[in-house]
Amino acid sequence: MALGATFFGFGSHNAKTEGWRKLYTLSFFICLIASALYLATALGQGQSIVYGRPTVWVRYITWSLSTPLLLLIFAFLGRTSLPLTGSLLGSNAFMIATGLVATLSPKPINYIWYVVSSAAYLAVIYLLLVPFKHEAERNRPRTQTAFNRLITIHLMLWTAYPIVWILAPTGIDAIGQDFETMFYTILDVASKVGFGFLSLNTYSKIERIGAVAEDLESTAPIVPFSATG
Repeated sequence: MALGATFFGFGSHNAKTEGWRKLYTLSFFICLIASALYLATALGQGQSIVYGRPTVWVRYITWSLSTPLLLLIFAFLGRTSLPLTGSLLGSNAFMIATGLVATLSPKPINYIWYVVSSAAYLAVIYLLLVPFKHEAERNRPRTQTAFNRLITIHLMLWTAYPIVWILAPTGIDAIGQDFETMFYTILDVASKVGFGFLSLNTYSKIERIGAVAEDLESTAPIVPFSATG
């Protein structure tokens, strides 16, 4: 995470345009926040025994700070409207908050909160697949393939989190804490550092498609106007 933050930080410093600087800066803080999480866990902080099970509650604090920045990357790339951006951020905040309550609740109450948090995540899925996608395709013509890949990979990674939660000691305890930590770590690296690189690639394609469109418009033949009577 620290290496990812370093890379994106240098990218922000050396960015040649405002758009690239925004994208690099968001990715930098996403990785920086995540690196603080792993520093805390390495130092044995941010975790407690809750109702007889080990609970790393600091994850939810860092997720509440980093996931909104991830969604802001979507908003930037898709030129998303303020109401839709607010809906994404609000649904995400509710999802993280209720996920924390589920983690800190005794069984079987935790499953109720898990369902509530999962419902909020379904709202995020809908917002990305329907209104966001429509706005992005309208605001960034001819970029459907790039956004389809971005959304698909993002949702595949995020969907794995509630699966790990239900299998871990927080849920049915089918996997131990070591496997839980391993899976969360892999997902965090992929959904933060990996997604940062994917968003850079997506923006590069958007710029390239925009440049091609401008060239086509500038070279289009001019048909002289003729009046008919």
